[in-house]
Amino acid sequence: MRGRRLLLTDSKTGPRTVWLAEAAASVLHALPRREKQRYVFWNPATQRPITDIGNLWSKLRDEASLPGVRIHDLRHSFASHAAAHSETLPMIGKLLGHADVRTTTRYAHLDDGHVIEAAQRIGD
Repeated sequence: MRGRRLLLTDSKTGPRTVWLAEAAASVLHALPRREKQRYVFWNPATQRPITDIGNLWSKLRDEASLPGVRIHDLRHSFASHAAAHSETLPMIGKLLGHADVRTTTRYAHLDDGHVIEAAQRIGD
């Protein structure tokens, strides 16, 4: 991690940068680090990096009373919040790492309230 960027060397689509809000960067910076180790998440019991968070995610979502929520759902929520805050589709796509803005349109969903507010602002 450099500054407020998380540099992924092996994402689904290859190397990419994840841009972080200040709160997310603070959490990651506060995590304990192993000397000369590039991995952020480390299993002290096995002395190996954590490469699969499936079991951890199941535990976290159960503790948060969010049964059935998938990690991928967080990307959709992120995109929808960005759209609700008037971010453009190209900007949301860049934040999500999409090469094609058409992919982003499947992620960014506005609820009726935001659409009604926009219609009213434009109408006014």
